[in-house]
Amino acid sequence: MTNMRITILILAILLCVAAAFPQSGADIAEMIDKGELDAAAARIDAVLKSRPNDLNTLSQKARILIIKKQYVEAEALANRIIARDPKNKVALNARGVAKREEKKDHAGALADFDKALALDDEYPQASFNRAITLYNGQLGKKSDALESFSRAIEINPENATARAIRGRLLNEFGRYKLALLDLNKALSINNTLPVYSDRAYSQLLLYVAGDVSMFSGLANDAETALRVNPSDATALAIRSLVKFARSDKAGAAADAQKAFQIGPDNYLTRMALGYAKRLNKDLAGAFDEFEAAYKIVPNSQWVIVDFFKAARDAKDTSPKAAAAYREMSARRIARQRERVELLKLAVENDRWDHGAYEKLEKAWTSLLDMIEKANDRNTWTPDGKLVTKKVPEYDLEGKAVRDYWYDLHAKDPKNVCVGYFKYSFLETDANGLYGESNKKSDSFKLNYLKGELANYDGKNGAECAARVALYISGLHNLFYSSSVYDPALAKQFAERSKQIKADLKDDPNTVDGAGSSADESLNNIAYWKAQDDAWKKDLERMKQSGTSSEGGSGSGRRGGIDPALERAAINAYERVHPQIERLAEQVISAAGKVQSGGSLSFTYRGTRQRMTNLQRQMVDIYYKFIEVHGRNLPDSLGNHLKSDVRRVGNLTNDYTTGEVYEASGACSGGWRGYGC
Repeated sequence: MTNMRITILILAILLCVAAAFPQSGADIAEMIDKGELDAAAARIDAVLKSRPNDLNTLSQKARILIIKKQYVEAEALANRIIARDPKNKVALNARGVAKREEKKDHAGALADFDKALALDDEYPQASFNRAITLYNGQLGKKSDALESFSRAIEINPENATARAIRGRLLNEFGRYKLALLDLNKALSINNTLPVYSDRAYSQLLLYVAGDVSMFSGLANDAETALRVNPSDATALAIRSLVKFARSDKAGAAADAQKAFQIGPDNYLTRMALGYAKRLNKDLAGAFDEFEAAYKIVPNSQWVIVDFFKAARDAKDTSPKAAAAYREMSARRIARQRERVELLKLAVENDRWDHGAYEKLEKAWTSLLDMIEKANDRNTWTPDGKLVTKKVPEYDLEGKAVRDYWYDLHAKDPKNVCVGYFKYSFLETDANGLYGESNKKSDSFKLNYLKGELANYDGKNGAECAARVALYISGLHNLFYSSSVYDPALAKQFAERSKQIKADLKDDPNTVDGAGSSADESLNNIAYWKAQDDAWKKDLERMKQSGTSSEGGSGSGRRGGIDPALERAAINAYERVHPQIERLAEQVISAAGKVQSGGSLSFTYRGTRQRMTNLQRQMVDIYYKFIEVHGRNLPDSLGNHLKSDVRRVGNLTNDYTTGEVYEASGACSGGWRGYGC
């Protein structure tokens, strides 16, 4: 009986020991995970006093040594543990960290992490450390590190650091939307992480790609990053670009220069300097900066666009820029030719797809524009005269474009889409060249379009048919063309367009004679009908005011003009001319703002729309004035007014570079713009 009691007592003691140390090391691990290091260390010391060789407890001690950055001691302890237990994943992970941080032995560290993960492929610490080692040690490909971080996040979605670094990697891969998701999540978990500069970069590149909603966020993140680290070259460069977009010329230049002093090899720094120098009219200097950025990131479309623009701007003063411009132009032209051929196949694949036709037309227009600019086809003399030189490559391509649409129309004469896109070439000759001798009357063009609309079968090519109807509406709304002006028919065909395709939309920066949609066209028709009625009343008042035999109006007076009508024309000129000049100044100001944006100019959509609206308003005022008073206005005043309109009436901006140019050489080359 006594022996039995002794046995029971021993068992009770053993059970108490087991209760005091449940699953040895588990409670300590939980303390460490919570950051309670002092409590964990005290617990470890208590356990090791009675059980100095407890491997689980020793493993947790190794973890604390790693956290305290006592790498030498941690590696020594981990080696002891692994010698006794080669499959101890905690010790393997600790030894890997010690090798990486103390000895910079990334390969050796990676081997330890792989061994730990072979034992437990969902061990979060080893998974994360493996990713960090691949990234910091630059082992293998960057995609390997990206994949490893993704695995670590899969195991522990709340690992803020893993998300932050994966976001940085995604930025490097150009996957900015995914990067932004990771960086947002990382900062929502831990807003003290130093990744505001990375997030500003993601937002900047999305902004450059056209998402203007990113601007406020990238500006704020750049400021936050600089409050934490005033020497962050990336954040400084981004803030410089923000200031540039806000027209803060001095601030943009100051930030760009400071960024360069800190990080001359940062491509954003060179971009910021390039923009600053361009603002200061230092074209050769801007070229050097954009070239430096291009050499750092030769595959960035943003950089390529501005490098090309800088080369073009500086080619007349810098031989190096001229050579770069020739080389890049040749490459761009070759690539664009390939794109045209691919888009021809797309048209053949779907004969009724307006989008396929439109892409081809735009691609071919861009190709002609590239050839024209690469060869300086159009230049201006100091006195403002246009000089167009012979460029065989341009002429051949122009003929090819014209032949393509005519041949396609001959093969498919009932296709309303083909007819719609052939329309642009009605006024070109067999060589694809436009000239006054090729000019068709408004009534001729109207009959052509009505014939093409009649081919619409109610099913195929609805968008093309709706656009043809809208074009017809626009021609009938040409208030300065007495042969076709008919507001009632304009309204009828606008309604027809709406009936065919009620949701017809155009690029918001493009406005044709009818408007960008049926609803806009109807509004325009109503507006100009009211304007027309007002002008007719004004003309009637002039007729009833009587005539006078008083002297002429001065220089440029034509014979046979009623003095009273001439006086009325001059008085009207004095009212209209200030309006024209004011609108011209506003157009030039808007165009200059867009041009200053370089490859960021596409984001100035509101400014582009304003520029287009101002041009239309100015030219409409001019044509209506000329219709009523032109025959009675002295030549000198008429020519002056016409030159005011022409110099800005057909200005436009390149959507990629922001460059301001006069479309297709003013009124030649097939362009039929506001100022012609």
